[in-house]
Amino acid sequence: MKTYIKNMWKDLVDNKEVIIVLSIVWVVLFEQFSIPTFLVGLLMAVLVVLFTDRFLLKGNYEHSYMIGLGTLTKYGLRLLLEILVAGIDVIPNIITGKADVQIISCETKLTDELLIDILANSITLTPGTVTVEKKGSKLRVLALNAPGEDEDPRAVIPLKLEGILLRYEEKIEGKA
Repeated sequence: MKTYIKNMWKDLVDNKEVIIVLSIVWVVLFEQFSIPTFLVGLLMAVLVVLFTDRFLLKGNYEHSYMIGLGTLTKYGLRLLLEILVAGIDVIPNIITGKADVQIISCETKLTDELLIDILANSITLTPGTVTVEKKGSKLRVLALNAPGEDEDPRAVIPLKLEGILLRYEEKIEGKA
């Protein structure tokens, strides 16, 4: 019994960043900051981590999902900026009816499947683009006002987001 509790405590300590993030998400979703809301969020985060470790993952989230808290924060802030800029850029095209929709094939420089999935989902979150297919590092993107034939098809990818993920991928590969 002592070993079980010791392992459970070790899992909680190893995943403290995830517990904090989940608690913050809980508070944000409830749209009010109060001590009871935060404590219930903290309890739910602990239960989620314990359940996931017991039945699903068997290990540290960062090792399983490979995304550190710093990279996740940097990526999230950059994604919000990309969404705002793309939204402002797309609005005049939609209002004037000058939107030309095409499916563009492009390839990301990422090699890790999880990071490619994150990038593909980020493309879909960015106004004016939707990832319609992913095969390895090849993406097919439905794009509003897509780049022309003489332009780089990778222009539909938010390149600064890809850059953050590339740096993280290189850092992880350097440790392996």
